[in-house]
Amino acid sequence: MPTPEERLTTLEYNLDQFKAEATTYYQEMAMQVTMSKGLTEDAVKRLMQLRVQVDKRFNSTDQQLAEVKQELAKVKQDIGGHTPRLDRLETKVDAVQTTLAQILARLPEKP
Repeated sequence: MPTPEERLTTLEYNLDQFKAEATTYYQEMAMQVTMSKGLTEDAVKRLMQLRVQVDKRFNSTDQQLAEVKQELAKVKQDIGGHTPRLDRLETKVDAVQTTLAQILARLPEKP
């Protein structure tokens, strides 16, 4: 049976081993936490930059869409102005066709 001195020496050795292992594991864990924190901060920065870019693109797209709507409104207005003119021209064409038909009806037939 080991003497109390030998038992104490074994206990001290085991405690020193435990301290060394705990310190090593703590250092590894601290390094991993630091790396995770750095990666997280980097990801947050990239997400913020991405958000700014997306906001700029949406603003640009909104502005372009507003311009297209204005142009479309102008085209609709122009078409609206041309419709009555086309109706008048159709009426005149119909009148000319009727007159031409009457003239052709009065012409003598060729022998």
